[in-house]
Amino acid sequence: MPAKNLSLRRSLFFSFAEKYTSFVFAVASIVIVSRLLTPKEIGVYSVAVGLTTLANTLRTFGVSSYLVQVTHLTEDIIRTSFTINLIIAWVLALVLFATSWQVDTFFHGAGVGRVMRVQSGSFILVPFGITAMALLKRNMAFGTLYKINVSSSITNSCTTVGLAFVGFGYMSMAWASLAGMLVMVLGCAVWSHEYRARGVGLTGWRDILSFGAKMTATDIAVDLGQQSANIVVGKMLGLTAAGFYSRGYGPVNMFREKIVAAVKAVTFPALAAEHRERAMAPQLFLRALVYLTGVSWPFFAFAALMAFPMIRIMFGDQWDAAVPVMRWLCGAAIVGTLIYLSNSFFVAVGRVGPSAVVEVQYQLAALVLAIAAGFFSVEAVAASQVLVYVIAAALYHRRMRDFDALALGKCARALMPSVAVTITTIIVPIAVLLWPGLLSGHLIPAFVVAVLGAGGGWLAGAIVVRHPLLDELRLTASRSLDTLGSFRKV
Repeated sequence: MPAKNLSLRRSLFFSFAEKYTSFVFAVASIVIVSRLLTPKEIGVYSVAVGLTTLANTLRTFGVSSYLVQVTHLTEDIIRTSFTINLIIAWVLALVLFATSWQVDTFFHGAGVGRVMRVQSGSFILVPFGITAMALLKRNMAFGTLYKINVSSSITNSCTTVGLAFVGFGYMSMAWASLAGMLVMVLGCAVWSHEYRARGVGLTGWRDILSFGAKMTATDIAVDLGQQSANIVVGKMLGLTAAGFYSRGYGPVNMFREKIVAAVKAVTFPALAAEHRERAMAPQLFLRALVYLTGVSWPFFAFAALMAFPMIRIMFGDQWDAAVPVMRWLCGAAIVGTLIYLSNSFFVAVGRVGPSAVVEVQYQLAALVLAIAAGFFSVEAVAASQVLVYVIAAALYHRRMRDFDALALGKCARALMPSVAVTITTIIVPIAVLLWPGLLSGHLIPAFVVAVLGAGGGWLAGAIVVRHPLLDELRLTASRSLDTLGSFRKV
């Protein structure tokens, strides 16, 4: 097997291991905190996060992506990237801190501004870690990234629970976020000191800023579009409704952060390398999309059907109003899976401009639709996200017609196995849902049956249609057995 393929699989292994390890702690944290805090307290933090989305995107200014995809990387470029990050992040920290009192007034002293003041501290710290993280990704050093990110995630989760338990309320999540950022910076200093920026400088700053401006426009559009619904709900329907929206989005967001993000973390540098070396990025993109839909479509379909037991078991009965929200958002995520990797693909092949145009277009549509839906209910806002992703998929498809490997017919044929395994996955969950009184009378046993049935259905479907993911699973199982055999010999 080519060494490059082994390296890619090893990177995927560490990327997924990082996300799954973080996932365990994140789920435990959310389950506990949801029973310690009220929907309104969760809503306060969610709205604060939404309001700082723009600043979070600006603080890196696309520099990380530039370091990953630039063809010829020099020490001068690294120093300049660090300097630009430092200047922008510190200016944003000051702006966030200074405007937080006005934000508090806008939300009638609910506490959103207090959260923003603590969040501004993360902007002081982030430049000292972000450069090293980008260089680790460029070199696909995901083993080191695993140690750094997992340490940060565990710190964040444990701090959130501890502070919430002793009565910090919504501020527990703000302080935990700052603690997680501090651990990330310390991890970079300990485990990736060779990747640190050695000094400051501004050599070649125009090229970096030019790329960063286009990349940042794209990232801002993405982040604002994703957070616009939360902000709209918080302002138009109240912070309690924002809390319900946040919890309905919780399982969807956890999957995106732990599974989709794991794939994207490896796919972007791999696509960039493939484009530089063999100009075969479209084929790799389509393969990654097949793998992703083979997991995400079945999961989101299952979650839409089992929203009630998932919300009740994870968060408790005070969050039942989040169930219809979660169902709509899972439907949106099924469509959204088609475009989750698209931005990374266009950036990797050097087409930042077209990607930025698409992102701005559909995220503006997301904002308009969220505001229109906000006049009705939180469920209507969630439902509007389905249309948002339909628009996004259509816009991205127009741009992808330039690549023969990504023609609509070829993509449709490649994705048919994922459609099949999605159907076989939801057969048992549908039966559980429709069985009279089963979920209401036997919540946890019925949910366990649905989970086991979904897993069995996915595996059976994947075998019957020979989903490409099976080859990866067989290879992983084979290598695990070989490793176990060598341990036994020792």
